[in-house]
Amino acid sequence: MKNRDAVRLALSVAAILISAKFSSAQDMSMGDVARAARAQKSQAPRATKVVTNDELGPQLGPVAETDDPAEVVNKASRALRTDTAHTCRQEVSNNSGPGSFAESVREIAGPDRTHIVVNRRGLDTARIELIVIGTDMYSRRGSGPWAKNSANEIPGGMPPLNWLPEALNNVYQTGELKLLRREAVGGSPTLLYQTQFHPGGVSNRDRTINIWIGANDGLPRRAEMMDSEKAASFIPPTLDRDTTTCSYGPVPEIKPPL
Repeated sequence: MKNRDAVRLALSVAAILISAKFSSAQDMSMGDVARAARAQKSQAPRATKVVTNDELGPQLGPVAETDDPAEVVNKASRALRTDTAHTCRQEVSNNSGPGSFAESVREIAGPDRTHIVVNRRGLDTARIELIVIGTDMYSRRGSGPWAKNSANEIPGGMPPLNWLPEALNNVYQTGELKLLRREAVGGSPTLLYQTQFHPGGVSNRDRTINIWIGANDGLPRRAEMMDSEKAASFIPPTLDRDTTTCSYGPVPEIKPPL
């Protein structure tokens, strides 16, 4: 009899816990659920797939493992800046304080057509959209009305039109980068290069830059910069992450919104 009562009690407690958990999940709005999932995804380690010799084939294409890593990455940076048909998605976490997150999607559909959407959350939560066609620029905040102005008047919070990921926005010298391994990014074989250092001579901060270059086209496929800062007095350890992933090929037509 005592055993039967104990089983009933255990089942009752389990039912209450499940009900409470379900109720808590229902209290979250769909926006909260989406944001939480997106933040968790940005912090989660990415699964990697090592590329074999058979997948790369006997000829690597324009990039070989014996090439100078600095020369490969510098050339890829120039190629991305001048490419006229690609999409780059950037995710930045903790850059504006703990819990801050920003994502942007940049579509390039020709030498003079750009579409950018930036979503930020934290102290400066905002959504900004920008369309540039030739010398004309159209911008709006949130779902507000479009405004037309000059392409020289970039609204606050937007990256410059000639933007590159910070990991690619400098010139590397021979010896600064090393080849780590081969990996697949978006189904494309790449060579992964890395550098690690203390930015600005700050001893309690470490910076790691990883850059994936397409083995068969020499184009940047992913660039990631991570700043990890050790705990100090009253300051918890932090990890800032800035990741950009690019794909190449035609994008949807970019038209004036007005």
